[in-house]
Amino acid sequence: RLPDSFLLRLHAAHRFPGDHLCPPVAGLPMRSSFFGPLRVRLLPAFVLVLTLGSFGARPDLVSAQDGGLRARFGQLFTFGTGCGPEVLFCLRSGSGTPDFAQEAFSTNANATARELTLFLQGAIALGIATVPAPSAGSGETFRLSALGVPVRAEETSLGPILVERALTLGRRSFLIGANFTEMRFESLRGTSLEDLQFNVVQRDLPPLGPPLGDPVIERTYLAVTTRMGFEARVANLFFTAGLTDRLDLSLMVPLVEARLSGFSDAEIVISEGDDPAAGFSFGGPTEDPRLRERSILPPQKASGLGDVSVRGKYRLTDSENRLAVALLGDVRLPTGRDDDFLGSGGIWAQGLGILSMEAGAGFSSHANAGVVVRGGEGQRDAIVLALGADHRASSRLTMAAELLAQVPFGANPLVQKEVIIRDALGVDTSVSTSNFPTLRDDQVDGAVGLKLRLWKLTLVSSAIVPLNDGGLRSRLLWTVGLQGGR
Repeated sequence: RLPDSFLLRLHAAHRFPGDHLCPPVAGLPMRSSFFGPLRVRLLPAFVLVLTLGSFGARPDLVSAQDGGLRARFGQLFTFGTGCGPEVLFCLRSGSGTPDFAQEAFSTNANATARELTLFLQGAIALGIATVPAPSAGSGETFRLSALGVPVRAEETSLGPILVERALTLGRRSFLIGANFTEMRFESLRGTSLEDLQFNVVQRDLPPLGPPLGDPVIERTYLAVTTRMGFEARVANLFFTAGLTDRLDLSLMVPLVEARLSGFSDAEIVISEGDDPAAGFSFGGPTEDPRLRERSILPPQKASGLGDVSVRGKYRLTDSENRLAVALLGDVRLPTGRDDDFLGSGGIWAQGLGILSMEAGAGFSSHANAGVVVRGGEGQRDAIVLALGADHRASSRLTMAAELLAQVPFGANPLVQKEVIIRDALGVDTSVSTSNFPTLRDDQVDGAVGLKLRLWKLTLVSSAIVPLNDGGLRSRLLWTVGLQGGR
């Protein structure tokens, strides 16, 4: 026999923007050679140190400690009292609620909670892990003159911004850089993070058969509306070295700060004409049960090392060819704390084919295609695609337009369903399990940008906008950076 007070464990992960808007993205990559001025080569690292000094400078945020942000996230969905820290709905049952109905409702709520939690937490981790970063292998290219002296190839562009190109740095050349991104996630599958809704309905009890409503307890369901804020800062320090004329090796070390806040309103919805005292409540006297409750999560933050990435690029064709082909391999290590959404919680491995073509008159085009295998709970493997074109408008200015896409494998992790509930008067009501539409979570982004050479440095700027509603998205991302050259 179940006690009068029982636990419905519902752990839902959400990200929410805070009470302020995030500043635009900034990035400061840097390119040089072994013989470049030391002060120029170290400029990106110096800028990164200054940038990271601003991490943790927000006095209005409380650092997440016990259990990390994932555990604190559960506070958004903890209602009622006396049921423990991991319980979403701490409900009490009325005298008219049979024990088998309590058990059925609890089981169904837990299943719904696991599905929703896995989806939302995976979307948060993926959103941070796939922050666009300027290509670590683009910049000015050089050709050897008849005397063996490197000469700037004025007929080629300064390279793409986010898409990879087939050209490599060349032996005894390297690139050291830093970039900084700050973002505010605003929608999930096109649904605003300030209006996330889900409902937990009863499981069909004997006598079986739709619609719900017999026995009476099936007419009760739980409705939750959540307003969430999730923001992140990512600062990358990366180093790329040309081991040979055809092979580049890169290392990227990210530092991440994640910020979370929000509140949720839960309501026990009963059908017209039913007695509130005979069903579930969040407490209160039997004659006046409490059917509504709000849970508030104050601003929280966590910061630390993200997932370190090691990649290698091998050029298959000669550097003089107008049509160039290369292969890229990338391994992302789970060095970031998954409990704080700083890392994905598993190893990622990506293989990419790269095709680049110099069309003449300063035009270049690039195509990337490959597969990424993602470890970590809630993550799915995906096909990754990218197309880009850039044009050297002058010896100092290159303009670029790019298209980025990822298509996940596997079944849809969260499907919206409609459940029919019939009240005592025989009127049917349709209740959605959530207001997230059923999508595959394909993500397609468009980007436009420019590179402007200023003395030995190149200014890089790009704006990124989502072109569909899949996954967790920001409305607009800006990237700004510097790259060094000869």
